[in-house]
Amino acid sequence: MRLRRAALVVLSVVLLTAAGCSKGKKEAATTSTLAPTTAPTESTTTTVPLTKDSIVLAPDGLGAGLPFGTNSARTINLLIQALGTPEKNTPLPAGQACGATRRLTWANFQALVNEVVSSSGAGRAGFAGWFLGPAGTGALPFKTEKGITVGSTVAALKTAYGADYAQNRGEQGPGFTITLAKGIVIGQLDALTDAGKAKTIQAGNYCGPA
Repeated sequence: MRLRRAALVVLSVVLLTAAGCSKGKKEAATTSTLAPTTAPTESTTTTVPLTKDSIVLAPDGLGAGLPFGTNSARTINLLIQALGTPEKNTPLPAGQACGATRRLTWANFQALVNEVVSSSGAGRAGFAGWFLGPAGTGALPFKTEKGITVGSTVAALKTAYGADYAQNRGEQGPGFTITLAKGIVIGQLDALTDAGKAKTIQAGNYCGPA
């Protein structure tokens, strides 16, 4: 009888041990099954292309798509994408006091970039300035966010910008200044009366006529 009881005790211990091992393996398998099987994906960003219609004459660039300071190569590529090959692509002489190394011209519109090379001189790197000249054949229809462009009257400028608009007579004749939170837009007028019209508009750096 003692031998039989001992055998039963040993058998019980073996069965319990086997059950515990089996349970551990089952839990381990379950844990493995719940583990992630795919790696997280990276987010991607897209670049909105610049178009002729999206260009806005602004004190800090040409709208949200092309602010001043944008890398020179990217600026040139975006403008070509929007306007085609420039009619002129002119390197600027070293030491010229405009903080730019290159001027690109399409009809009556100019863009200046500072490529930051040994001849660039002082000035902010990248997209440096824009200029819209007198309207003519093929003139580009660029406007400010309030609809002002070359040919707009003094009366229209006053209505659009109110106290932010000021005019004066300088060395080059009648001119105006629009002072905004993001910067300054300036230009020339053919007269200081309300019937006078804007002859040019510009912001940022400028190096004179092409």
